[in-house]
Amino acid sequence: MILTVTGNPTIDRVLFVRDFAMQDVVRAEREVVSPSGKGIDVSLILHELNAPTLAISLNAGLSGEMLAALLAQRGVPYHLIPAQGETRIAALITDVAQGRQSTILAPTLTAGPQHLDALVEQVVAHAHASWGLVCAGSLPPGLPVSSWARLLQVGQAHGLVTLLDSSGAGLMHGIAGLPHILKINGRELAELAEAHGERLPAWNAPHHLHDLAAWLHDHLGRWAKAALIITLGAQGALAVTGDETIYVPAPNVPLVSAAGAGDAVAAGVMLARRQGQAWGEALRLGVAAAAAVVMNEGTAVCTAQQVYDLLPRVQIANLLQAKSIRRV
Repeated sequence: MILTVTGNPTIDRVLFVRDFAMQDVVRAEREVVSPSGKGIDVSLILHELNAPTLAISLNAGLSGEMLAALLAQRGVPYHLIPAQGETRIAALITDVAQGRQSTILAPTLTAGPQHLDALVEQVVAHAHASWGLVCAGSLPPGLPVSSWARLLQVGQAHGLVTLLDSSGAGLMHGIAGLPHILKINGRELAELAEAHGERLPAWNAPHHLHDLAAWLHDHLGRWAKAALIITLGAQGALAVTGDETIYVPAPNVPLVSAAGAGDAVAAGVMLARRQGQAWGEALRLGVAAAAAVVMNEGTAVCTAQQVYDLLPRVQIANLLQAKSIRRV
């Protein structure tokens, strides 16, 4: 089983509009409501891929009751820990004419050290029947900034393979737990580099990825034990491990909603590694899952058939056949 922990869950309301502009009334063409939060997204995708998972999350208020109902509707096993305030409700404005998506949310859930203890208790309780642990998303106000680091250390002490995917304080303090895998996007990587007084190489074009890969290799061991995985949006994903550099471009698919695509990469990587697959195959599955997600309305929505139909189109690429980078 793969455990996921979400400190700041969300109910995503994806509103599809056309040529959005600030005005008195904006009439959406349609709306899709999904349970979310980065860890929950990972569990949603793992469940769709028939992988055993348990979504552990804080939850609060009337909106929290709705979150539980949505998870039950999707059939995802979960354990929700009561916190304070209200579970966040996010509005994702998807402009179908301009091909853009923006997210609006507010910090409505709050927590304290006792809630971290409750999360740890759940991880320990289920560790014996589990293979991996994913700690994902932002930390709500009041939850200690050391929360991800503590949970990662607890997971590793119980023999779990750990993955961290966070931002802000959760990322900056979470890497102290030295996860086996650090999976973040380019913006979060830039924040992490800046926080350590370092300058990140340019990565906005394929021919820049060689420099980014070399930079990441220098940081493996400092921020993660086994792999650093960077999602690059439409460019795909890049991973560095102890002796490999793996670049997997994203296949060209219709973009409907990108919400949850990065979490799909984490789900695919963890599932493939649990199955004993090599890093290259793991990243291929993650990118295929992300491509399937962006084809669907809602957050972290895909089908197993979509993922495995896309997988043959997802191939490992050689970074300009650079001699210093091993082709996988």
